[in-house]
Amino acid sequence: MDQGFASALGRVSAISSEGKVKQAAEQLVATALVQPILASMTRTPFREGPFAPGPVEKRFMPLLHRHLSDRIVSSSNFGLVKALTDQLTPRPTVEVTA
Repeated sequence: MDQGFASALGRVSAISSEGKVKQAAEQLVATALVQPILASMTRTPFREGPFAPGPVEKRFMPLLHRHLSDRIVSSSNFGLVKALTDQLTPRPTVEVTA
């Protein structure tokens, strides 16, 4: 097996289950909350005539929104991400014996 691939595989499998849950929660918040906000901010009535977006801008703006939303969510301390992570992280069960 290639050494580079093996080391990359080791890094991926080394992520804890809580880290995977946090990563999934960040992706969910970025996609469901931040991206639509960014999209609505760029759809303004002032973007008409000479300020209208060109075909390239129309094509690549969703990619920019996705990149920005991922960076916004991962670089800040979103309470929603923490709440989702707390809810989705499996907790050890405790048995109570009578």
